[in-house]
Amino acid sequence: MQTSPLLDDHAAAYQPGFVHYEENLIVHQAYGEQIAEVIREKSVRRVLSLGIGHQAVAAAILPTLGPMGLQRYTLVDASSAILQRFRAEHSPLPQGLELVEAFFEQFRPDEPYELIEAGFVLEHVDDPELLLRRIHEFLLPGGRVFLAVPNARSLHRLIGQAAGLLDDVYSLSEADRALGHQHYYDLPALRKQVEAAGLRVEREKGLLLKPFTTAQLNRLGLTPAVWTALQQVAAPLPELSNAFLVEASR
Repeated sequence: MQTSPLLDDHAAAYQPGFVHYEENLIVHQAYGEQIAEVIREKSVRRVLSLGIGHQAVAAAILPTLGPMGLQRYTLVDASSAILQRFRAEHSPLPQGLELVEAFFEQFRPDEPYELIEAGFVLEHVDDPELLLRRIHEFLLPGGRVFLAVPNARSLHRLIGQAAGLLDDVYSLSEADRALGHQHYYDLPALRKQVEAAGLRVEREKGLLLKPFTTAQLNRLGLTPAVWTALQQVAAPLPELSNAFLVEASR
């Protein structure tokens, strides 16, 4: 298992200047907005987030905190550097927000949650199946789980393999390792792990359609409208999207 100092080594990959920062931020924001929408629609009162990363997911959820909305929002992360940055940027912390420094595998809540999200987490941990079982354990009956992962079979990776630029779509790149990734998923693999943990898949959605590499896209100088279109087109195509989400229930 990784130690917290080693996790802190990956913190720079979640800051501006990292090669995939802007692209990752778009995906995380889209994922966070999906969760915030469900919190509002279902009047969810207790939410658990595993991981902070770019802060984009928390930024979407935090505005739902309030007397008539979300009552308790727990954020768990094992990186002290990321937690310190979050505290500094959100001081004073809003009422109902709880920050916990812990490995996901060791975290023990005092009561179950109505909604748990673990966006872009499973690719990082030693034992994703164990974490999914823990999530099932921490979830109220009828509760919802949101998961998101990078897709090994993203359109740009499939094109890269067909062009002879990538030997194996499941191999980790240097950028993946900089982010602390240990695994690559495709849609069937995540679906299988979710169902094995006793959860029922309710929805699958693509978050961004990426036809070319990050360097190639940067040279094209795409406008915000095109990036928005790439998100919209991705929604019904999770199997080809650069990242996808799975919403499941207990």
